[in-house]
This record gives sequence, C-alpha cells and structure tokens, in this order.
Amino acid sequence: MAGIIINDTKYALPKENYNSKAKKKTQIVVGNTFSSGMKHYLGWLTRLSGDYKKTAAFTIDVNGKIYQHYDPKYSSDFLPIKIANESIISIVIENEGWLSKDEETGKFYTWVGNEFDKPETVEERRWRNHEYWAPYTTKQINALVRLVKHLGEKFNIPIQTIGHNTKVDGIYDYSGVVFRSNYLKQCTDLTPAWDYESFQNKLTK
Repeated sequence: MAGIIINDTKYALPKENYNSKAKKKTQIVVGNTFSSGMKHYLGWLTRLSGDYKKTAAFTIDVNGKIYQHYDPKYSSDFLPIKIANESIISIVIENEGWLSKDEETGKFYTWVGNEFDKPETVEERRWRNHEYWAPYTTKQINALVRLVKHLGEKFNIPIQTIGHNTKVDGIYDYSGVVFRSNYLKQCTDLTPAWDYESFQNKLTK
C-alpha cells in the first residue's frame, strides 16, 4: 500500500518474544501499550528473563509512527486464548489507558502512579469501573487506518471493524478489526477516548 512507512528494525523482537509458527490470519486485534515512550517494548525484553511472549506484532506511537516487532505471519500470547492468538495480528496503540484523579490537587495519575502531564486532554467517561482516560491522537487513528488497509490486503483480511469497544459473544468468528475489550470484560482497551466513528469512517473510504 502506497504511503505507509513501517520501521521493522528499531524495535524488532528476538524469537524468544513471539511464537514462530505461521498460521492463516483472519482478524486484527488492537489494544493499548498502557505506557508511553516505548516503555512497553523494554518490558517485553526484560520480563520472565527475556522469554516473555505477551507481545504484539506492531506498535503505533503517539506521533503515528508504526513499528513492527516481528513478522505478522507469526503470533504471540497477546490474548489469554491460545487458539485465538494463532489467527490474529496484534497491534498496540501507545496510550496510558485509565487514569486516577487526586480530588484535592486535581492531578491525574497513570495506573503505575506517574503523574499524567497533559491534564487538559483527559477524557471523562465512566466505563468498566474507571472514569478518566488518556487521549489518543488523530495521527494514531490515521496510522491505524493505513496499517489495517496494508495488512488487510496482504493477508486477505476484510477491511471492516466491529465499531465499538464492548464485549461481543462469538468475537472469535469475526473477520476484520476488533479491540481487545471486545474479547474480555476485564480489558479496558481500546478505551472510550478512541474515536470509533472516525476510525470506522476512514477505514471504509
């Protein structure tokens, strides 16, 4: 697909961090990094003495840059459902996810306790026991659209999306783009801060 740039070297993962068995792909699953500055990548490399496989094939950073961590024909343990993992391509969006608010100071904090440095951008909506959410960027939406179209053409995956972030029974059988929260009620990604309507509209153009 013309116009897409994918960096497949800067944050490449060693074979210990994914499952090197190629399977037919029918679905793209999108989640969060729950961190900033590619810290999630460093975590992948260091957990379980370097044998950590709960990774993703791609990351889209806050500026819309796309990084490939391993060949998407392979898989990882992205979802806690082994049979589903084999047929998906996993993508994570750089985003801290849910935030907590100190009512006395008005400051927001990430789930690891770091102060969120852009309080004016916080999205407020009660969902899955949380109320405040870090924002996504338009650049990330546009990059995901480009990446999904590229992967859809390459792996013959329908370029369509489920269109929302709530749990869906039988989501395993859907062919197209879904979110980790469509699989499990305890997952909060993608969050209410994602513009699902804009993403869906751009994907179908």
